[in-house]
Order: sequence, then structure tokens, then C-alpha cells
Amino acid sequence: MRNKNRALGVLGTFLAFAITFTATACGGNADTGRSAQQAATQRPNAQQEAAAAIEPFLAPPTDIPVNTPLAKKPAGGKTIIISEDPAAVSRKTNDGFEVGAKMLGWTVKRQPIGTGPEDAAKAFDAALDQKPDAINMSGHAASTLRAQVDRAKNMGIPVLLTDVSDPVGSDGLVHVIGIDDASQTGPWGTMSGDYAVSQGAKNVLVVDLSFFPALHAYSESVANRVGKLGGKATIIDTTLTEFVGGKIPARVVSEIQRNPNIDWVLMCLGDMSTGLNAALKGAGFADKVKVGGETASTANVSALKAGTESAWTGFPAEIHGMYRVDALARILNGEPLVKGYTSLPTQMLTAKNIGTAPVDSGGYYIGIPGYREYFAKLWKL
Repeated sequence: MRNKNRALGVLGTFLAFAITFTATACGGNADTGRSAQQAATQRPNAQQEAAAAIEPFLAPPTDIPVNTPLAKKPAGGKTIIISEDPAAVSRKTNDGFEVGAKMLGWTVKRQPIGTGPEDAAKAFDAALDQKPDAINMSGHAASTLRAQVDRAKNMGIPVLLTDVSDPVGSDGLVHVIGIDDASQTGPWGTMSGDYAVSQGAKNVLVVDLSFFPALHAYSESVANRVGKLGGKATIIDTTLTEFVGGKIPARVVSEIQRNPNIDWVLMCLGDMSTGLNAALKGAGFADKVKVGGETASTANVSALKAGTESAWTGFPAEIHGMYRVDALARILNGEPLVKGYTSLPTQMLTAKNIGTAPVDSGGYYIGIPGYREYFAKLWKL
């Protein structure tokens, strides 16, 4: 995994410029949707180049990048409030958080966030009203929560912001550790682009949810990589309302009907694919278009095993949650945060390797078996 982490770091450095450029060139509004296209001059041997690039990511990871033990066992009896977005992966991540928190003797309360533009701020205020020992807000940048961040500081409540593209670091009681941010999702987009091209993709439809910047970084990186390899990538934006309402499959089918040359669909979130296979089959596209993307859900893992989907990045959601617990343990201990949070153990899951991929009894990708014992040792339990 060390070689993989180094590769992701190099990709992240490259993508820092690429994502900024393409976001400016192709940026849009998540409420209205947008389309963008990117293509490049055909490159010789692009398929072989893509195959060589993806090869290291086809095997399971071997280690967890967060590896610095705490100086002391954290105190128990804390109450932590964590935000929860509508996506199933948010709930799965919070399941992991609860596992870690229970190991430390903490109580966890989940604060749901709706789909409206002001709902994150409302959820943050509701969490503050309960006066917990700490709050974890996920997926929403500090710039959109200024009043609540200031209120938390005035109340003396530590805040952990995760899954955002804000600069990693601490500002008094407010701490940003990224985790599933652009430095992670951007390289995942490159991985997906490489795999699709290695399998012969020529015309890729990328389904974005730019309301979440980290997911947008994935989509832009797919388009960048496919274009660099000489293929064509079209990005369509979707909204939280469309996502929750199950309307994304119809959007995808409509786009393919307008552009029948599309041969791959890559989605920035596995949960967005619910109902897509049935929609493609109903429209007569099931045998023509391959499906994949980022953050495989249990349904995606099942689809890979059945051969109805082609490739997804493995997302170890419970380790994702444990990272947050680890960071809060250090914050509440008065210890400095450590490196490694922005690199989750992962791999490219395909129909060929899914049979040997590390998944739990429910079919969810776990990345590293024995991760609970691993964190227990880090936390001196």
C-alpha cells in the first residue's frame, strides 16, 4: 500500500492544478445542472498506457496510512454529535464512527441534514443547541457555516470538519482533516478513467453531484484523464433533489439517447446508481453501456459479482468513520493531529477481482480486515 499511497500523492499534486482549471472552465450550478465536454487528440497506445497505470490498484491494500499511536487512552463519557447526509454511504461511515466511539466509551448522536441549501447550517445549529463535547460536520465547507463555526468557538465546543476541500489544519477549536476530499477523490477519478480506457472506453458520461466539492473533484478528474488519453468525456451535473428522488437513471438514459456513442457511465457516488441497470435495460442500452464509478455500495458489489456493472473504487466507509474518531480522540486529548487522514486504503473493484476483494458479511468493502483491532492498539485500549 505504501507504493499506492505514493502514487496517490503524486496524482494529487498534479490534480490540484487540473481540478482548479477545469472547475473554472466547466463550473456550474448544482440546482440547475450543467453539461461539460472534454476531449483530446487521440494518443497512440492509450489503452496500454491506461492498463499499466491502473494495474497497481487492482490488488487489495495492505496497510492503513494513519499509524501514529495516541500518547494516552482518551477519556470516556464524551457525547459527540455527527452530521448525516441522505446518502447511504454517510450512514455507513457513521456506523464506523459509532463502532470506534463505543470502543472509547463515547455516546454518539446523529444529526440528519436535509437536501436544502440552508439545511447544513440548521443541522449545525441544532447540534450546538445540545451542547455536546464535540461536533463532526461532514461534506460542508467552513465558508458555508461561518455563523455556526463562530458560535461553536464562543461556546468552546471543538468542531471537526471532514470530507471538504478546505485547507487541512486547525484554527483554535475548528479542525479540518479532509479525509474524503479532493486529494483523495481526484486520484480516484484518475483511476476510474484509466480503467475505463484500459477496457476500450471511447466516450464516457460522467455523472456529477457538484453540491459536494469532493465528488465534483472526482468527476473532473475522470474527464481530465479520459481526455488526456484521447477519449471523450461528458459531465452532467445532478442535484440532491434528483438523487434523493431517484431521478438520476432517467437523466442518464436521456443523455445516452441524445448521444448514442456513449459507451461508459461513471458516477461520482455508488448510491446514485440505484435503478440505473433497470433503466438501461428498459431503454435497450444494457449490453452497450458499461457502468462504474466511485464509492461502491453493497448493491454495486453485488452487481460486479453478477457482471451487470464493471468497475468501482472501493470505499472503506467504516475506516472512514474510524479516522474521524481518531482525529477527535487526539483533539480531546490535546494532542496534535497526524498525517494520513487524506489517504484511505482502497483499490479498483472489477468483475474480475471482486471475488477476492475484502468485503464484510453484508457485502460492503472494508479495505483492511482487522481494522478495529488496529485502531484499538493505536488508541491504547
